[in-house]
Amino acid sequence: MDENEQKKLASSIVLKARAECRRKKINPYIAIGAFIDETIRELSTQNTDEKISEFLKSIAKKVKLGVYRTKK
Repeated sequence: MDENEQKKLASSIVLKARAECRRKKINPYIAIGAFIDETIRELSTQNTDEKISEFLKSIAKKVKLGVYRTKK
């Protein structure tokens, strides 16, 4: 499976998990926080703390630039 196919599959899995959290009325900040915590734990088994920190900084930069906002 190529990278693009992996991204699509991973996104569909995450969207199903988000839908389950909504059905169970879990606060979105708690649900996303748990996902981020588990993701960082997984990354920490394969990477240095510095590398993970740089990855998270790059995501924060994209958020500040509005990359993840839906275009209107």
